[in-house]
Amino acid sequence: MVTVTAASPTSFSHLSDDEILERVVDGDLDAYEGIMRHHNQRLFRIARSIVTDDAEAMDVVQETFIVAYERLQELNDPAALPAWLARITRNAALMRLRKSRRLHYMDEPEFDNVLNLSTAIKRPEQPDTTLANNQLRQMLEQFIDELPDAFRAVFMLRAIEQCSVATTAELLEIEAATVKTRFHRARLLLQKRLMKYSDSIGVTVHEFAGHRCDTVVSNVLEELRSKEN
Repeated sequence: MVTVTAASPTSFSHLSDDEILERVVDGDLDAYEGIMRHHNQRLFRIARSIVTDDAEAMDVVQETFIVAYERLQELNDPAALPAWLARITRNAALMRLRKSRRLHYMDEPEFDNVLNLSTAIKRPEQPDTTLANNQLRQMLEQFIDELPDAFRAVFMLRAIEQCSVATTAELLEIEAATVKTRFHRARLLLQKRLMKYSDSIGVTVHEFAGHRCDTVVSNVLEELRSKEN
């Protein structure tokens, strides 16, 4: 279970993955923080798109970094690190769902029984913009959570994480054409739920900055240190 502990960014976060991995392989465990801070946001969103729960997604991300550290020798190409971490995250999240008996495969969902959902829209600055942004962000997060499993994962990677079609296909192990189809359908579903909003408003969903990032970094390093002692 996630526990909240204090942590703060270090100088490692500005280094490249290659530079950090060299230090980690040479035995510098503290340098691993840089890897976590580079990839926490994307991995959290991948996990969140599958388990649809913040606390569980954080647990999945922590598990991912512990497993990845213990299997670093399997990573032959540092450039493959983002995709490798994403696959570990996806597998861990799916395993968590299987254990809780909540996994439902929805390759071709029946649209009659699906909630109608859509993409975020934008609105000019107004006095109550902050409050409106927060309300709309919460609404969007709820709508995204209610998307069918297959659509939600694609939407999170394409729309929120801004992954390319090719990267999304690789991470989810599906065809590029399937990514395009699912993303298009997810946007249509979301649009039906948000059609009453005629303007657009800038929102960011499922953020992983601040205490969430610090918590994962601190907890993972503490766990790895305890295993080395």
